[in-house]
Amino acid sequence: MPPATTPQCGQRTISGQIWPDSQGRFRLVCGEVRGYIGTMQATHSPATLDAQTCRRARLSRDSRFDGEFYTAVRTTGIYCRPVCPARPPDEKNVAYYRSAAEAADAGYRPCLRCRPESAPGSPAWLGSSTTVKRAVSLIQAGALNDGPVSSLATRLGVGERYLRKLFTREIGVSPQAMANNQRLLFARKLLAETRLPITEVAYASGFGSVRRFNSAVRTQFRQTPGDLRKRSARSDAGAALQLVLHYRPPYDWDGVINFFMRHAVDGVETAAPDGYRRNLRFGHEEGWITVTPVKDKPALLLGMQLPDNALLMTTVANVRRMFDLDANPAAIQDALSRDPELAQLVKRYPGIRSPGYWSPFEACVRAIVGQQVSTSAARSVLSRLAAACKPPGAMDTPFASPAALANLPDAAFPMPGRRRDTLRELCRSVVGHENELDIPALARRRGIGPWTVAMAAMRGAAEPDALPANDLGLKQAWAALGQEDDLASLAVSWQPWRSYAANLLWRSLGT
Repeated sequence: MPPATTPQCGQRTISGQIWPDSQGRFRLVCGEVRGYIGTMQATHSPATLDAQTCRRARLSRDSRFDGEFYTAVRTTGIYCRPVCPARPPDEKNVAYYRSAAEAADAGYRPCLRCRPESAPGSPAWLGSSTTVKRAVSLIQAGALNDGPVSSLATRLGVGERYLRKLFTREIGVSPQAMANNQRLLFARKLLAETRLPITEVAYASGFGSVRRFNSAVRTQFRQTPGDLRKRSARSDAGAALQLVLHYRPPYDWDGVINFFMRHAVDGVETAAPDGYRRNLRFGHEEGWITVTPVKDKPALLLGMQLPDNALLMTTVANVRRMFDLDANPAAIQDALSRDPELAQLVKRYPGIRSPGYWSPFEACVRAIVGQQVSTSAARSVLSRLAAACKPPGAMDTPFASPAALANLPDAAFPMPGRRRDTLRELCRSVVGHENELDIPALARRRGIGPWTVAMAAMRGAAEPDALPANDLGLKQAWAALGQEDDLASLAVSWQPWRSYAANLLWRSLGT
């Protein structure tokens, strides 16, 4: 393995991202240490972490590495985050894992002090195939809580055996092992931060029964759920649940909240410098969320009132994606700063994020409505559509559902007929399974071009490398930097973070 110095590769090495070199190997570099944190063969076998890089990160308790890897202590059987406040163990007693799921699969239990369930999402699978990325995203949203791996495989369009093989080869654990660990860590978070009854915690975390939940908690934590709650600080009593969602600093809160302020759909959501609120609809039931920054902590506070606690895991996953809480700002900054024009923007807006919308379906609708119109005009159209689709008797206005949009009369669509037909055709095709929408397949639909697909991928699927190169705002921002060259051709050097480059350019225009 090369020494812990700035890597030299046949192709660009992106800090914090798996990237191929000239020999067909894959490197995973992390943060300002600029050393190799792992090496992965082109066969996508699980990466082996570089112990020296991890040692420096954990001894310095560098928050930029939080969630990048986990430290397992052989003498105690516990695994921790790099920022754990406990006394650092001797290096001879330490093993490193790329994800909490891997550490748990190896027999270690999570630390009760640093609480691994509170770490930002692990990027261990960022270099994996598109199928694995989609699978991980669905598992994080609770896809295996009430269905078998075979159902997940069908949803992804692959065989169950092949999916298991992909997970073993590219992540190092099975889909079910990842889901089990996800459920336990989410349950631990609910026990620590809410007053939910233990029965409800079990249900919300995806366990089929309280008995199974109690057994799993005892096995993993060596304590009962009641014991874990006794050790934990409780939130204040109230009608809404509150959870603290951590991120890796820095975080450009002003840029993110300004995005939501500019795109807020009247009646559906409100955004102000101090927070965001949104109405939700789950079938015939209503709910809402609020998101506010936590003072003096790298975290956001999520408030929720949901009709069913089984929706908690999906809601948290959606909010983390909307506010881009699992991004690695050090990796993004390191890559984009290599472009002299973007470097000045990276410095001006540290912690740039790529915010998104509640669902891929919503992102697709917004992208279609936003074709060839201004942000304010698109917002006005979306507000009128939401009002027209408001369910009878509903207290609040949710974002329009596919069925409601598809059934609106022609006169209710304040847009050209061709765009109306495109939107209606999309809605009719996804009624009942909008959560399974395949964004890349949109390109095959009439009336949907590269700009629409790129915007839907960026805002709906958290794609880090989407670039709507023909966007007028991007061209204006690029020209404002004194550049006359073609944006699309130069953007190749920004891979795999072109979504963040685009958000930097929009941010420079205040749009």
